[in-house]
Amino acid sequence: MAYEYYEVLGISRTASDEEIKKAYRKRAMECHPDRHGGDTEKEREFKQINEAYATLSDPAKRRRYDRHGTPPDAASAGAGGFHADFDFSDIFDSFFGWGFSRWGSRSQTRGGDREVHTRISFTQSISGVSQTISYRRKVVCKACDGTGAKNWEMHTCPECHGAGWVRRRMQSIFGVVDRVVECPRCHGAGKIPKEVCDACQGQGVQDENAQKSVDIPAGIDTGMSMKISGEGDQMPGWRPGDLYVHVDVESPPDGMRRDDVNLRYTLALDPVELVLGVEKTVKIPVIGERTIDIGAGTPIGKVLRFIGDGVPHIGYDRRGDLFVEISVKIPAKLSKKERELYESLAKEWKIPVRKPGMFSQLFEA
Repeated sequence: MAYEYYEVLGISRTASDEEIKKAYRKRAMECHPDRHGGDTEKEREFKQINEAYATLSDPAKRRRYDRHGTPPDAASAGAGGFHADFDFSDIFDSFFGWGFSRWGSRSQTRGGDREVHTRISFTQSISGVSQTISYRRKVVCKACDGTGAKNWEMHTCPECHGAGWVRRRMQSIFGVVDRVVECPRCHGAGKIPKEVCDACQGQGVQDENAQKSVDIPAGIDTGMSMKISGEGDQMPGWRPGDLYVHVDVESPPDGMRRDDVNLRYTLALDPVELVLGVEKTVKIPVIGERTIDIGAGTPIGKVLRFIGDGVPHIGYDRRGDLFVEISVKIPAKLSKKERELYESLAKEWKIPVRKPGMFSQLFEA
C-alpha cells in the first residue's frame, strides 16, 4: 500500500510551507541513517521522508499529489527500490549546511571577484565619463594552459589513485561518519604534474596587471558600484569572477549640492536687483547658462525650479530638476557715490544708520 506523505511528515493537509520545512527538519534528524548504524527500517523511513518533502515543498507536485495521491510504486520504492528525480543531499544540505552525497564536498566553480576604487569629478558624475581602470587579477597560465605541468606532462595522483576523491572519517552532528571529499592533493582532477610549470610554479595561474575601459554612467553617485562580469580572477576550468568598480565623486562646486536626482544651487543677487526686479542670464556651475526672471520685491529664499536640469536617472531617459534659491549679495565696500545713495534712501525711509567715523572704525576693529 502506498504511504501518505502528510502522515510521513506528521502534518495536516492544510500545513503551510514553513510548517512543512519545520516538520522535514525534525523527521530527517530523527531518522537519518548515520544516527542508527545501518538500521534498514530507519533508512526506509528516511527515504520516505525525503520523497514526501520533495513532493509537498513543490506547489505543482503538491497540487497533483492532493488530487491523485501517492504514486502506485511509491511503497516499493521506499522499501528498497527507491528512485526519484531529486537528490537527497541537495535537500539535506539546504537545511544543515553539508551534503552526504557520495561525491562529498562541492568545489568552487568560479574565480574570485576583484574590487577597485575610482574617483571622478562632480561634473563627470552628472554627464558620465569613460575611464581606463587598472587592477591586479589572476589569469590562467599561458605556458601550461592552467595545468600547472611543465610541457603539459601529467601522471596519476598517488593520493587518490586517479579517482579525484578520498574517504575521510569526520565528526558530525550524528557522530563519527565516513565522508567522500575532494582529494586535497589534485583538487579533484585525479592527475598531478610530473614537473611543475616554471612560469606559474605549478599553480596554473599567474598575476596580471589588467586594464579595463569602463563607461561610468551619468547620474552615478558616491557609494555606488558597477559590476563588470567576467573580469575578475580566472581559474582553470572555472568561470571567471567579476570586477566591482566602486565610485567616489568629488565635492560639488560652491553653492551647489546634490539631492538624489535633483540639484540645488544658491544664487546671490544684488539688493537693487531684488528690489527693482531683473531679467538676466547667469552661468550656473555644471549646468551652464540659464535666464532668470526676478520680479520686483522678490524675497530672499525664493526658489526657482528648472524642470529637467537635474541629475540623469541611471537606466532611464529622464532627469531630475534644478532648484535655484535666491539669496542677497551684500557689498563689502562702497564707493563714495554709492554710500551717498544708500544714505539718501535711509534718510527717505527714516532709517537711523551709523555714519562712518573714527569711533565706529575703532569699534569695528
